[in-house]
Amino acid sequence: MQNTLGIYADRKEEINFYFSIMVDLDKNSQNIKTINNNKFYKIIKSNFLLMLYNLVEACIVSGMMEIYENLKNDDCSYNSVIKEIQLLWSNYKINEIYGPATGRSAYENRVQQIIDSIIKNSPLILTKDSLGINGNLDARKIKYICDKHKIRYTLKNDGASLEIVKKRRNDLAHGDVSFSECARDLPIDDLEKIMDEVLIFSDDILQGMKRYYDGKMYRISQPS
Repeated sequence: MQNTLGIYADRKEEINFYFSIMVDLDKNSQNIKTINNNKFYKIIKSNFLLMLYNLVEACIVSGMMEIYENLKNDDCSYNSVIKEIQLLWSNYKINEIYGPATGRSAYENRVQQIIDSIIKNSPLILTKDSLGINGNLDARKIKYICDKHKIRYTLKNDGASLEIVKKRRNDLAHGDVSFSECARDLPIDDLEKIMDEVLIFSDDILQGMKRYYDGKMYRISQPS
């Protein structure tokens, strides 16, 4: 998890630096001059929300990929992992072929492959696709992902501010609003509160993931 925590530290520093520039603009600082500082300020507030969402998604995905890599490197088989991972893996294998055009024989073949993997104690392999993340990460989704893997966490806040970040990020991504419009109604104090709540929530989730990773809690019996 050191790679993920390193990414998180870098992104936090980037966010804090960017926020300090927004504070200067909010105070009408003479250090920053454009042909239209007011419009520029609205645009960078929207971009701030994009950066904040990017930080969260990048670190959650990176952390889960490190856990999956650890699981693979440990040569974990179906019978050596907890029920949650067993269910996640079997559903993932079925979903690889799931679709309205999929014939019965394809499902039968896939079920046989799953049975063979279990009998042979083949190492389990999970990928990013099993997470189901498509620009829709909010606190509920992150907790759902953790719960599906039996990752335990203790939260200082409920991460509700991440819903605002996700929604506004999606509005921008889908072209529903312009960068000038997206965050214009959010004063700097509100943005600071959103940032603080999202970072504290992310800190707590990543610490839970680190304990899971370090303790190999995906296994039925963890090393002493």
